Amino acid sequence: MHIHTTKSDGTYSVRDVFEKAKKEGVEAIAITDHDTVGAVEEAESVCAEYGIEFIPGIELSAMHGSKEVHIVGLYMDRHDKDFRETLNYLQKKRMERNEKIVKKLKDNGVSVDYDELFEMTENINTAGRLHLARLLIKKKAVANIKEAFNKYLGEGKAAYVAKIKMTVPECVAMVRKNKGIPVLAHPSKLGADEMIETWAKQGLMGVEAFHPDHRFEDSEKFLKIAEKCDLLVSGGSDSHGGAKDYTDIGTVKLPYSYFEKIKKAAGKKV
Repeated sequence: MHIHTTKSDGTYSVRDVFEKAKKEGVEAIAITDHDTVGAVEEAESVCAEYGIEFIPGIELSAMHGSKEVHIVGLYMDRHDKDFRETLNYLQKKRMERNEKIVKKLKDNGVSVDYDELFEMTENINTAGRLHLARLLIKKKAVANIKEAFNKYLGEGKAAYVAKIKMTVPECVAMVRKNKGIPVLAHPSKLGADEMIETWAKQGLMGVEAFHPDHRFEDSEKFLKIAEKCDLLVSGGSDSHGGAKDYTDIGTVKLPYSYFEKIKKAAGKKV
């Protein structure tokens, strides 16, 4: 329920995603690219060919204090006019953010130009920090993705620039308005467990209990929080293709019983 493609910061094409999912015995997938539903049309056209159920999704960003919060929206309607207008605005702000990050990199002595980012992405409108990290590797400014984030791109680091400050309730409302299912992504990375109940009261519908960054005890904790707050349970690999090998498709699978509850909540036939 959480996969990225080349339409945002993944390295797999849409067909690559389905090929890999088929090989791993995955029965259903959600493509949740950052701030775009650019992969959805193609995915809808090829999913039957692979015998895999497809859920149109997206991953959006919000801020809670100084922390960046990611909300996955499942069963999103890519045709909704208001939704598409909001995505265009978010993509514009994403580009402005990248320009600011490049300036900060230059200020820190890194020889890099914004135009070089075009070489690293299929769509400059959805380029992000992972694309910049790959560019830094290409420029030999860092050795790997981890160093790029630890030295320059991570929160609080030398070239970090926060995203547009949409609040969690605003982000959740955006997904709900589109009749999607808003899910809190990788909550163990956030460290704001005390807020989940509040966000649930504000419209959050699910939480990722299963994620490559979660230890067994993390998953157990979020399963209990989901039960307490009457939230749907989601999860997935958060695959970015070759960008993050430990999160490849099939490394984390959501039990189908939880997926059926998500489908039911979205008004889909189970």
